[in-house]
Amino acid sequence: MACTFFKALNPSPVFALTGNILSATAEICLLLILCMHMLNYRLVKLIHPCKSKDGNLICVSSLKVHLKDKNTTIYDTVDHFKNELDSKIRKTVEEVKELVLLKEIINLHNIDGIKSMNQIRTMVKEIKSGNDILSPNGFPNIKLVKTEELEWILFDGHHSLLSYMIAGRTYLHEVPHFIIEGENGHVNGREILIFFGIHSKELNSSNWRKYVINWQAPKERQLCKREQNNMGQLLDSISVYY
Repeated sequence: MACTFFKALNPSPVFALTGNILSATAEICLLLILCMHMLNYRLVKLIHPCKSKDGNLICVSSLKVHLKDKNTTIYDTVDHFKNELDSKIRKTVEEVKELVLLKEIINLHNIDGIKSMNQIRTMVKEIKSGNDILSPNGFPNIKLVKTEELEWILFDGHHSLLSYMIAGRTYLHEVPHFIIEGENGHVNGREILIFFGIHSKELNSSNWRKYVINWQAPKERQLCKREQNNMGQLLDSISVYY
């Protein structure tokens, strides 16, 4: 796809005045870099456990979503996947490459952000009956990203993941989930701020780890200091209720 920056490469006074081939080459290289930077993307992976003898296989449906707008959020990227034609989604069966402990995943809610223990109890019964926890459109509620520091962040599906943990699941590949990756396999701190909604302007790409969000609270109390540092601690905090 032609980049609009190349309009600047039409015969212009710049080349006429300089007559410098090296300068022109440098300008072309710079414009190529700018164009490549504009054509970035996110990779969305929908992952389900696959039945196998060793339990080490996963079914992966993946889609590369090109970002036409720098304001396209991770939520927008997931929606794009959900609305995409099935024929454009790549499907593979893969071996598990990384054992991710559910208890080590970073949460974005404290215990007071967990709105319904009854919902969790119902979900646990479903899981123990052999069913998965899915949204009405058939997709997993559990959605994650990986940071530049290789931390796993759960940005959606806290109730579902807690339910799987209570039901005895230990590793991420044992539950259906979405992973959203940047070009390098992770997302940056600036992208993570979208998970805090209207409160993102109060945070930056380095201090967000100190906070969680509670959408059940009044607006002025939704942004909270972190109390539980990971899903294992969050599970421990609710253990008296189940």
